[in-house]
Amino acid sequence: MVISYLNRLHDEYIGEQLDLEKKIHNLNIHLRENTEFIKLLDQTNDPTYESFTPWDVNVKNKKKIQELMEEQQKIKESLEEAREHYAASQRKIEELTAVISQAKKQLTLDESDCDDEVFRITMLETQENERQRISRELHDSTAQNLTSLVHKTEFCIKLVEEDPIRCKLELNKVSKMIREIINDTRELIYNLRPMSFDDIGLDIAIERALDKLESSESRKIDFMVEGEPYSIKSVIGITLLRIIQEGCSNAVRHGNASIIQVLLKYEDDKISVKIEDDGSGFDTKSVEQNSRDDNSGFGLSMMKERVYLLSGNITIDSDIHCGTKINVEVPIKKKEGV
Repeated sequence: MVISYLNRLHDEYIGEQLDLEKKIHNLNIHLRENTEFIKLLDQTNDPTYESFTPWDVNVKNKKKIQELMEEQQKIKESLEEAREHYAASQRKIEELTAVISQAKKQLTLDESDCDDEVFRITMLETQENERQRISRELHDSTAQNLTSLVHKTEFCIKLVEEDPIRCKLELNKVSKMIREIINDTRELIYNLRPMSFDDIGLDIAIERALDKLESSESRKIDFMVEGEPYSIKSVIGITLLRIIQEGCSNAVRHGNASIIQVLLKYEDDKISVKIEDDGSGFDTKSVEQNSRDDNSGFGLSMMKERVYLLSGNITIDSDIHCGTKINVEVPIKKKEGV
């Protein structure tokens, strides 16, 4: 009952935060448009245009510029206020998340005889976390870029007759933004379901994903395969790929590793993955006590949950300044196939 109430309160805070994000985004757009309009009006007041620009037009422009500058100040004040509310909302969410996490742990201890129910809840939470991660990516990238695109287009409509050259430059920016949106969408689709996994198999899909990470982060990643490759279920392959991606990303971004070694091993009754890096490492006990509940990514806790759902085993060995080793084993029944 208490956890249900806390979850509802958490959802309300999340909704409030999303509304504030939209408000901040719209105010930023309004501020940019206001600034652009002031620049546009200010150009017509250039002394070189006085010979052919009517005096009353200049006077009106100056008056309009003054009005816009006053409006700009009000927008900045509203923006600062919205940011303060957003920061306060974020603190509330973090505090409430910690309380919910502690309450769930206590509930698990008090109801240790309800393993099956806990398992079902964990599975549902894993699915919900993944949905929230996807929705956040869509909101933060695609949705905001499309909104900005709409405002850019409306701005071009205003410019098309007054300043065709400026309008053409803005349209070039719009074209570039559309290409970026297409690339971001393709990247999101690939992350949800790597097409190469279906086409060329697990080994090559992992190799390509690591090559991409290696080139973008300028780190050395060694990938090796042992044993004779065989077909496995798609859900197992995708899970192993996700674990390798997350393990290597953490090693680079959080562990500052310079060398990462990844081993994929095919055995008769199981398939295993080993990830080892020379990074700064971390305190595993501290991470377990402060697990990520903000749905920000495919973290260590989600790794464990996914492997557990596949009836596999995962061990994470690490310590400060001693690097990290991740070992995963998943049982395989070859007769089941893909």
